This record gives sequence, C-alpha cells and structure tokens, in this order.
Amino acid sequence: MRRHPLVLFFALAFALPWFVWGTALAEQLGWITWHIPGALAFWIGLPIASFGTAALTGGWPAVKDLLLRMVRVRVRVRWYLVAVVLTPALAALAVLVGVVAGLPVSPETTSWWGVLGAFAFNTWMWLLTEETAWRGFALPRMLPRFGAVGANLLLGVVWAVWHLPLFLIDGSFQSRLPFVVFALSTVATSVLIGWVFRGARGSVLLAALFHASADVTIGVSGVMTSSGVLLGVFVGLQLLAAVVALVMLARASAEPSAEPGVGAP
Repeated sequence: MRRHPLVLFFALAFALPWFVWGTALAEQLGWITWHIPGALAFWIGLPIASFGTAALTGGWPAVKDLLLRMVRVRVRVRWYLVAVVLTPALAALAVLVGVVAGLPVSPETTSWWGVLGAFAFNTWMWLLTEETAWRGFALPRMLPRFGAVGANLLLGVVWAVWHLPLFLIDGSFQSRLPFVVFALSTVATSVLIGWVFRGARGSVLLAALFHASADVTIGVSGVMTSSGVLLGVFVGLQLLAAVVALVMLARASAEPSAEPGVGAP
C-alpha cells in the first residue's frame, strides 16, 4: 500500500464513515436498537483515513505536509475573500432571482452571532476532517495523474458518492434533496474549492473557510430547501462559477506552477 496511498485512503475514507452511517440505517430498519453517533463519521473516520494513510505510506514527511497545509495562512487576501464571499454571493443572486420570479424563499431565522458562531465551528470541523482528507491528502496526489481539471472533477464525483448513505437516513439534510442535483452541486463545489486551494498555495485552511461559508450560507438562506426551482437556480449558478474556475485552472496548469507545495510530498 505504500505505493498506492490513494487506494488505501479512499478505502478507509469510505469504509469507516459508511460503517458509522450504516448503524443508523440498521436501526432505522429495525435490525438493531442502537447506532453510532453520525458525527463520528467525520471526527474519527476521516482523520484516520488522512493521517493514518499519510503515516503508513509516507511517514513523518507526509504527516508533516498535512499539518503544514492546515496552518498555511500566508495567502493573498483575495483568496480569503473568494473563499468567504463567493457562495454567499451566488446564494444572494439566486434569492434575488427567486424573489423577482415569485418563488417561495424560506431563510432560517437566526442572529448574526449565530451565523458567525456556525461559521467558526464549521471552519474548525472541516479543517480537521473533510478538507484535510479531500484537499489536504487526496487532491495533491491526484493532480499529477489527472491534472487540475480532471482531479477536481473526479474528486467531486467521489465526494458526492461518499454522501450517498445520508440520502437514506431519515432527517438528514441530504434526504430532502434529489441525489443528482446534490451531486452536481458537490462537483461544482469541489472545483471551486480546488481553484481556491491552488491559488492559496495548497492551504487546507482556505479550503475549510470555503466549505464552512458554503454550508452556513446554504443552511441560512434556504436556497437548497425552499423550492425545487430555487434549488435549480442556485445549483445552476454554482455550475456556471465552476466552469469559469475550470477554465482558470486549465490555463494555470499550462504554465509553470507558482504555488510551491501543491503536489504530493
């Protein structure tokens, strides 16, 4: 497995969280009377997959690479702005279209402090879990083989499929959405985060900021849950933004890399 780190990583990244979510499904079906808390799929499964695979296949240099990416803060200010503002801007435009078209829009009622608190918590969570796994470990090792465009698209597809058990669990956010539309949104988000990740010199922190901003925006604005039409408008805007990002990634990949550290250790 030392020669195939991605095989081991994806095997663990799927097996451990799916086992956790599988206990919820088994309880839902009446097969068992207990389940493992779903949050552990993120807090335990993904860190084991990322740091465990890094340690087993690359030793301390690979683990150190992950840790340094997590604290890479010396990034141009514009990438911080893109990471935090892009998804709210797309959601605001979708809501504006919805209001003009007379579509139902059901934002969540919360205070600014609540939004900021959710943003801070989500940033911390995704920094330690999903973004260290997908962008910190997997993406740099996929880039040499698939290129910037292919790697980000393929990772988006894998990321969407990874969520599949959640569509079967009653009460989950995903259970309220069509899988195909969610998958398109996830692929678009993967491309956009990958674009920011490259521009931010491989910073997992910036990826976590983007992920947190996207999740909090979607939750507060209601753009994915108010109506099917509004969902389509928002995901359509995400896809348009992703196409622009893909063009930029393709152009950047044709030039000598200016982002040290974006690549397998």
